[in-house]
Formats: sequence, structure tokens, C-alpha cells
Amino acid sequence: RPPTAAAGAGAAGYGGGQFAAAGTWQVCNAAGTCFVVRPGEDHIIGRNDLPVPKNTISRSQCQIQVSADGTAKVMSCGKPETGYASGGRPWEFLRCYESRQLQNGDLISLDKNDLESAMFTCYVS
Repeated sequence: RPPTAAAGAGAAGYGGGQFAAAGTWQVCNAAGTCFVVRPGEDHIIGRNDLPVPKNTISRSQCQIQVSADGTAKVMSCGKPETGYASGGRPWEFLRCYESRQLQNGDLISLDKNDLESAMFTCYVS
């Protein structure tokens, strides 16, 4: 089970511990900070969402988009590539405007050269 959602940088308006509607996603970093993205919403993740921000990562590195039916995708929107791994497969690196459908447990990394330092895990409820 993912950590409790926290209202942090970029998560204004979302309180911790709220129950999620079907198709609601949580995107959590290693420090346990989660961003909640509900159906019909999107959320930008970037360097300021890391415990230790890195200037080699864009302020708007990728976007999590959740459609009205609860399916989600990640779209890279930064100059550096965004890492994506699903189902135990090797990392793929997405260029700006490339996207992939998300599955529960997928990994996203904002730093191609240091994957674990900027990694987020995606959970759906």
C-alpha cells in the first residue's frame, strides 16, 4: 500500500489521508511524499518535487494525465529524457511529448543518469 498522500509542493488543495475514488492515482517518491491525481486531472512533476532538487532536471519534467475513466499516462515534457519502467521490463527513456500508459506499480524517474535518486512509483486505487 502506498504512503498516505501528503500536501506538498505542487499538491495544493489535496489533504493527506483522503480516500481515493476509483481510478485515482498516487505518484510517490522514495521519501514517501505522494501526489494525488484524480480522473480528469493532471499533475506536473519536476525537480522541485524531489527531496533534494537537481538543476539537471526540468522544473516541469513530466506530466501525469488521468482520463475521466481513470486510465493514466505519463508524458515527458522536460528537455532531459524521463525514465519509465513497467512490469519489471528494462527502463525506457521518453523524449519530450512521448508518453506511455501507466499500470499500477510503474516507475518513473526524472533523472536518466541517476534513476533511483529521482524515482516515483505510480499506484492506482
